[in-house]
Amino acid sequence: MTATITEPTIPGVDLAPEAHVVLPTGDMWDKEFRALWLAERQKGLGGSDLAKLLGFVTNQGPWSVWVDKHGRGKDYDTEALEFGREMEEPIARVFSRRTGIPLLNPPGMYVNTERPWMVGNVDRLALDRDTGEVIGPVECKNRHEFLLKDWEQGEAPDGPAIQTMWYEAVGGWRTGYAAACVGGNKLRWHEVPRREDLIQHLVEWAGDWWQRHVVEGEEPPPDGLPGTKDVLAHLWDVDSKGVAEVAVEQARNLRHRRKALKAAVKRAEHRLDEIDNTMRLLTREKAVAQTPGKKVAWTWKQTGQLDEAELRRKYPALVEEFTETRTVRVLNVDAFKAAHEAEYTACRARRLYVPAKEI
Repeated sequence: MTATITEPTIPGVDLAPEAHVVLPTGDMWDKEFRALWLAERQKGLGGSDLAKLLGFVTNQGPWSVWVDKHGRGKDYDTEALEFGREMEEPIARVFSRRTGIPLLNPPGMYVNTERPWMVGNVDRLALDRDTGEVIGPVECKNRHEFLLKDWEQGEAPDGPAIQTMWYEAVGGWRTGYAAACVGGNKLRWHEVPRREDLIQHLVEWAGDWWQRHVVEGEEPPPDGLPGTKDVLAHLWDVDSKGVAEVAVEQARNLRHRRKALKAAVKRAEHRLDEIDNTMRLLTREKAVAQTPGKKVAWTWKQTGQLDEAELRRKYPALVEEFTETRTVRVLNVDAFKAAHEAEYTACRARRLYVPAKEI
């Protein structure tokens, strides 16, 4: 049979046995609709939230989710997210054609009927080839080439698998699929069967997190993620004259641990430089080092950053020949600060400074 992307409704078919739509599908480029979508999304945990909470998103974690659910986050719509949305349609179309599985555009944002804090923004719904019954969600991903081997294992990578299984829990579906366009020209996919034991654990764990950190408002513990650093740097309106009281023993303990870790990092970096320099000495004037079995051990090629000062010193005439005069629009930061100090200060990140003197 020829697989197709069907229309968003099927008369007489129960699209989601355990969920209902709280917001119909709309135009994500429309500011008013996106505001409604963000407001509904704030009321529960979605698949991407679970991926962040469980550590499957590189730079974001519990704090990123916490500020979003308390309405204190920012609507970061990056270029990567934009292309991710644009790629859903071709990924779904090729997946359907290659697998023979008909797909359905979901009617909107789902919430679980029994647990309304469980939210699902499903990319597509897979249909049974014979009955037309909805069997589960299809999660569409746009991924870098260097992640190809993750998608060529026996099952879907952990992050997309967890998202797909979360949507199965939200809607009450029996299976699902995770599909990815990798490197712009390779489609890989995996079925993600429903696992009752894992779903039960996910729902209980996520429910506890939602109750404690959203309903009751408890802040998550600190972590070392770059996203958390960014969140904390912009979370509060700073009282420039305010002073936070910290217990002496706690302050000393934190400073001691910080100092010890920075020293350990410095020692590790020194040791790493020693190993790298050993590799450089073994390579000398060659660009590649390999073992007797012709396996590449490492490379030392001239592909690093250009030393412009050295270029100017060695080849001044050539540099002058290729030097251009360009007119560039540059923000006069000092003048802006002088004229609009409050706006300037509001957009500055906070820098943690720890005096070297003991307390």
